[in-house]
Amino acid sequence: MSGLGSHARRLGKNQLGPYAFETRMPGKLWTLISDENGSTTDLNGVIPILSFLLERDESIAVAHLCTKHATQVFKTRSEGAHFCGYRNIQMLLLSLRHICPEKLISLSDHDNIPQIQEAIEKAWDDGYNSHGRVQTGGIISTRKHIGTSEVEALMLSLNIACTGHLFSGKYAWKELLDFAEQYFHASGLDLPPLFLQRPAHSLTVIGIELLKSGDRRLLVFDPQWRSPSIMSDAARARECVGLHRLLLLWRYRKSIRYLKRFKSFEVLSIDERLQGRLP
Repeated sequence: MSGLGSHARRLGKNQLGPYAFETRMPGKLWTLISDENGSTTDLNGVIPILSFLLERDESIAVAHLCTKHATQVFKTRSEGAHFCGYRNIQMLLLSLRHICPEKLISLSDHDNIPQIQEAIEKAWDDGYNSHGRVQTGGIISTRKHIGTSEVEALMLSLNIACTGHLFSGKYAWKELLDFAEQYFHASGLDLPPLFLQRPAHSLTVIGIELLKSGDRRLLVFDPQWRSPSIMSDAARARECVGLHRLLLLWRYRKSIRYLKRFKSFEVLSIDERLQGRLP
């Protein structure tokens, strides 16, 4: 996937995935993602449920979460492993509708993947990370993977303040956790989630756990996985105890052991705050 760099060279399959040189995705798939409106991919109300369950986990010293308005978005069952970046963009945009709605008037209530592709290419046209067009060869109607650079271009084109962060090397995992802890702990206002790029995949970071043992875990929405069905029923989810609760929370946790598998991470933080005010 593409990243924060500005070197304008054509990327290949290692960065853009198996369809790096595709000119148009299959028509059936394009129709599927064009008709999608969030009714089968979005789940609201997850953050309050997670907050309730985390408060009852005796291994946790404290947990910090993003805005309660964050929406979990996951893939359809038929779209394949190609659109995680777009699903994470959808999660950012849905949370921002409650934080700075005036910035999103040019977008629909739920932008689908083709609409986001068009918006990114328009951002390139307007001069935001325009090297992305050279790197990808264009993304409209394709399954090319996207990354931090494209998300940043879109946000900047919408006049949404954001900052890219790169963590690399042996202790990239620790730098990522340090940043996430500072970000989610630093403000009492509702915070947007973070866009996280690791090699070959992207996720939405919704919070961080500080354990009594001294360890830390990221809390994430991973578009690769559908939410457990019980999360659509708040009353039932809140009744989860013991092993059932641990298994439910496991779907949202990324441990140090997991993060140590990767030597580089890119994060895009949204600098807007509640109602568009900066702290």
